[in-house]
Amino acid sequence: MSKLILSNDTHAILKNFATINSSIMIREGNTLKTISVGENSIAEFNCEETFPQSFGIYDLSEFLTGMSLFDSPVLEFAEQHVNIIGNGRKARYYFSNPEITLKAAPEKNVKFPGADIEFNISAEDIKALKTASTVYSLPDLSFTSDDDRNIAIKLFNKEDATSNVYEQTVTGNSTGVHNLCMKMDNLRLHNGDYHVEVSEKLVSMWRHQRLDLKYFIALEP
Repeated sequence: MSKLILSNDTHAILKNFATINSSIMIREGNTLKTISVGENSIAEFNCEETFPQSFGIYDLSEFLTGMSLFDSPVLEFAEQHVNIIGNGRKARYYFSNPEITLKAAPEKNVKFPGADIEFNISAEDIKALKTASTVYSLPDLSFTSDDDRNIAIKLFNKEDATSNVYEQTVTGNSTGVHNLCMKMDNLRLHNGDYHVEVSEKLVSMWRHQRLDLKYFIALEP
């Protein structure tokens, strides 16, 4: 049987992936991918581990919570299940039917069309955006740039002209005047600083600045 120990980074990112889709199909190799049920968000992580085979997990949160019963658990892979071993304990966790979890694993690589707005954003600023979205009940996020290439990120409610507004400026570049929007609920990122590229082709790419981790998030038309 092949054995594997998940790094802290991989465990944390799988926990984040579970907020995007409760199921996951892990393919043989070292690339983890997931896609939201609405297919408006795709995440991709190249991890340090190499998975020896492809397998599906129907309830990723359950699987990760089960691993917390062990200290530094070893994953021992069999054809239809994985043994989780540690502290003199052992759990057998059966893989899901691939037909059930296949939709949770995008096969094709996303080809980003090129940025019309790009900037860096810190983990603290992302946290502030999420907090402001909750506090002021603002579901929409926009990226705007002007002729002087000033870039602003704004939270608002496009269904309410008199809604509260939260705005912060960032340093970056743009190809001109743009106003591009997305739903704040789709912004489900692993903690960290990001380089962000936003395209008028209605897609944004959020690239983690420490890890080989990317999120492709659809924009609103």
